[in-house]
Amino acid sequence: MSQFSINGPYYQCIAVSQTADPTGPWYRYAFLVSSTKMNDYPKFGVWPDGYYMTVNQFTNGSSWGGVGVFVFERAKLLAGNPAASFQYFDLYNVNSNFGGMLPSDFDGSTLPPAGAPNYFMEVDDSTWIGPSDAMRIWKFHVDWANPNNTTFGLNGQPNAVLNTAEWTPLCTSTRACIPQPGTSVKLDAIGDRLMYRLAYRNFGDHETLVVNHTVNAGSGLAGVRWYEVRDPGGSPAIYQQGTYAPDSHHRWMGSMAMDAQGNLALGYSVSSSSVYPSVRYAGRLANDPLGTLPLTYTWDFGDEGTASGAVVAHAFPLTTAARPYTVTLTVTNACSQVSASHILTVRPHQVYLPLVMRLSD
Repeated sequence: MSQFSINGPYYQCIAVSQTADPTGPWYRYAFLVSSTKMNDYPKFGVWPDGYYMTVNQFTNGSSWGGVGVFVFERAKLLAGNPAASFQYFDLYNVNSNFGGMLPSDFDGSTLPPAGAPNYFMEVDDSTWIGPSDAMRIWKFHVDWANPNNTTFGLNGQPNAVLNTAEWTPLCTSTRACIPQPGTSVKLDAIGDRLMYRLAYRNFGDHETLVVNHTVNAGSGLAGVRWYEVRDPGGSPAIYQQGTYAPDSHHRWMGSMAMDAQGNLALGYSVSSSSVYPSVRYAGRLANDPLGTLPLTYTWDFGDEGTASGAVVAHAFPLTTAARPYTVTLTVTNACSQVSASHILTVRPHQVYLPLVMRLSD
């Protein structure tokens, strides 16, 4: 676990569990990372050769000071060695518009290829860094024996720039963004950066990164833009991408991961004028259509009639007396299945308005 200090000089405090029991003893470290730049919004990624970190720097804790990228000496931290060190690059003079960056965080039992760098990423709207909406990827190579051989990107510039599908930032100038019921106070969308984590997995025949950020999905509606990037160590390419905004509720602050079968899960926050702030999830199976987090809708009308689709029409049998039918809607995605039922009484010689059934997704 880790915590940064908010008063200069600026430290990054790190604690590493000495055993598999988190209630047991810990090794504790305090690293002086800067005398003048506060290391705000630290995000960590675990890698075989180090604990990697990104920070948004603020000079004297106030004015923007650019992105800082770090790697801490994992082997010595795990051993409780007080000589554990770190290496650091300040990217402000490379490009002061870099920001909201994440290090990759290793998942699974198959290690990255021997000597593989840690991958860092950010996304930028064309109004921040032109000419196009793009994803930037850096390779962080560390050499603990000879720090002069350590490199970050191409002299600080990204190793790869990948154009993304167009997207529009959401609420970058205010934190009062996402509505919630019963109050005029709105929630922060944090729409100017990637959301933690940048999850890495090695499948043997390919390597994958998955990540997400919040976008304007139309008319100020918060949606989750997500990506799967393949071959980050060779010729990285966006294998699939999509924006998840299936209805009028706001979805933001997502977090993604992919399992060993290639199935993908997305957790996120949801809120609107009618839905209190909550946590929900969506997902996709490896063989689902690319770029989708699919939902399937199955209807059982209680009269041996069935249908599929979010909006359906059904004609019940003619009747001379009132007759109840139990109508059941089942919604399924890659992660779960949920059903809701409603008793509909059909009466002769009456016209019925549409039946609307509401399910959380």
